[in-house]
Amino acid sequence: MTVLAPEIPSQTNPAECLVSHPTACPSWCRDRHAPVAHEFGPSVTSHWGVQARLDNPAAFGAGESFMRAELYRYDAGSEVGATTMYVQGQTDVEMTAAEVDVLLVQAQAFVDTLRVLRAQMG
Repeated sequence: MTVLAPEIPSQTNPAECLVSHPTACPSWCRDRHAPVAHEFGPSVTSHWGVQARLDNPAAFGAGESFMRAELYRYDAGSEVGATTMYVQGQTDVEMTAAEVDVLLVQAQAFVDTLRVLRAQMG
């Protein structure tokens, strides 16, 4: 039995091997130097920013966050989409006085980060 392999055309330029998307990445895009890391399809590209986190001082498990935010832009074809801020949060957290003190300091830093993200939205 003979198995025939499909013919694969040679590519002389390594840049031709990269998958790209039709729109340029915004300055805040976490994958702007890695085109294949984007969530994309034949005609859409999702740009995600670096996630800002407000840690939960009373977390029951490692890595839990009280709130998180990141910039997001959904481009369709060559059309550049609107930049939005994606915010997610946890509710009903019971904290001690010391944990509230930590939360207040972290919350102020988180709000300052949100202001920077808002400025990047244009």
